[in-house]
Order: sequence, then structure tokens, then C-alpha cells
Amino acid sequence: MKKLNYIKRSFKYALRGIVYAWKTEQNFRSEAVIGIVVFIMSLVFPLRPIQQLLIWLLIFWVLTLELINTVLERTLDIVSSKKHEYIEIAKDLMAGAVLVSAAGSLVIGAIVFYPHLETLFCKVFLNF
Repeated sequence: MKKLNYIKRSFKYALRGIVYAWKTEQNFRSEAVIGIVVFIMSLVFPLRPIQQLLIWLLIFWVLTLELINTVLERTLDIVSSKKHEYIEIAKDLMAGAVLVSAAGSLVIGAIVFYPHLETLFCKVFLNF
């Protein structure tokens, strides 16, 4: 029973962190909304199971990296209230990591979804 309470508390704290990110981080909200749309698309279009898995992993990867970015930013803000060159570089590097993962996810998503979107476009707009 003690272990169950521990697990419940762990989930509570984790959800509290996600809610905090949702409330305070515009990028997290944007990426989460895009992730939800892409997740729905992965269910609507006839993707192979490996493609679905890849899309879902990329969604969670970008959101996880954004959470880590937020942790790093908050921690560095505590460490030094003054602007320091290395702190700015660390924050920029982490933001760059999020950007690279989001851009890579976009490219992979475009490759996976392109044939399905092309077919849909042709059916809807060109009556093929």
C-alpha cells in the first residue's frame, strides 16, 4: 500500500510539472497542440505500424526535450541572477536542441504524411 501511495504522489508531481509547462511555456503549448493534431492524423491516415510508432516517438521526444529545456532555464535562473555569457550560451544551446528535434520531426513527418496528403489533396481539389 505504501508503494501505491508513492506511485500516486509521483504521478501527481509529474502532472503538476506538465501543467506548469502548459501554463508558463508558449512553446510547450504550441508543440503540444501540433503534437495532438499530428497524433490524430496518424490515426486517421492508413500509416504502417512502424510509421505510427515513429510519429508518436517524435511527438513525445519534442515535448520531453521542451520540458528539459524549461528545467535547464529555471535552474540557470536560480544559479545566477546576473547575466553571464555561459548561462546564455547554455540556454541557447538547449533551445537549439529543441529546434533541431522539432525541425527533424517536421521533415520526418512530411516524408511519412506526404503520400497521404497528396492523395487527399487530389481527391478534394482535383476530383481524381
